[in-house]
Amino acid sequence: NKKEVVEAVTIIETPPMICVGVVGYVATPRGLRTFKSVWAEHLNEECRRRFYKNWSRSKKKAFTKTCKKWQDQGGKIDIGSDLNKIKKYCQVVRVLAHTQTKLLRRRQKKGHITEIQLNGGTTSDKV
Repeated sequence: NKKEVVEAVTIIETPPMICVGVVGYVATPRGLRTFKSVWAEHLNEECRRRFYKNWSRSKKKAFTKTCKKWQDQGGKIDIGSDLNKIKKYCQVVRVLAHTQTKLLRRRQKKGHITEIQLNGGTTSDKV
């Protein structure tokens, strides 16, 4: 027909993601229940912004105590025992990840946080 054909497409720009923690779930008769969660030593500002409604007005104290766990020896022992408990008791292991919104150069500065389930292998392999 010699007419120009136009197709509508959607372009989705997805930023890279960073792992910030691990969550272990135990299977109960009523479904999955969180057993332990272990956070990373350093959380980006993008991730911490998600826990506040107004970042500029806040004192920015989120996860300061969990970061200090990684500093002293007693905290490292606690984190190691939590990871061992996840290996021993949990049936489902999920990773906490957030997007790096600064790399997109958009207006939004809060990163999106999501849980990504790990499949395949044993629980200790996943941790």
